[in-house]
Amino acid sequence: PTPGINFGGSTINVLEGDILKLSPAITNGASYLWTPATYLNSAVSATPFGLPTADISYNLKVISDKGCEFEKSVFIRVVKKYIVPNTFTPNHDGNHDTWEIDNLKYYPAVRVRVFNRSGQMVLESIGYNTPWDGTYKGKDMPFGTYYYVIETGGGRNPKTGYVTIIR
Repeated sequence: PTPGINFGGSTINVLEGDILKLSPAITNGASYLWTPATYLNSAVSATPFGLPTADISYNLKVISDKGCEFEKSVFIRVVKKYIVPNTFTPNHDGNHDTWEIDNLKYYPAVRVRVFNRSGQMVLESIGYNTPWDGTYKGKDMPFGTYYYVIETGGGRNPKTGYVTIIR
């Protein structure tokens, strides 16, 4: 029988600095060849691991014990760490009008919460597709310091800090 390979999708995201563990579902495999082998600990393991520093595509060739072959590719995206700015100026002048957190879009299950000085939550976002515009219930929040909690999931500790709105 012809081997089968399932990566669970055509792209796998790995966070910058994290170990990539490739573990595709393979049927009827007897030998394996990953190309290129860049960043991987083994080119002939069914489940290699590595520490990629840049995006890369891997091709896996699986050969059955009867000599049947099957190949499939997967793209590895190295997601850069997100950078949280500590100020923004939502005054509608076109410069820094929203609290834009670079690279946070690559964390699909991210939960972002922002609190005022009294502890009232003024923003909660599951995913961060739309940067915060400094409003709460449609009204502009006043100049001041607000505190955030960013939870990316995956067993990582939440990131906390502050952001200042300057008007």
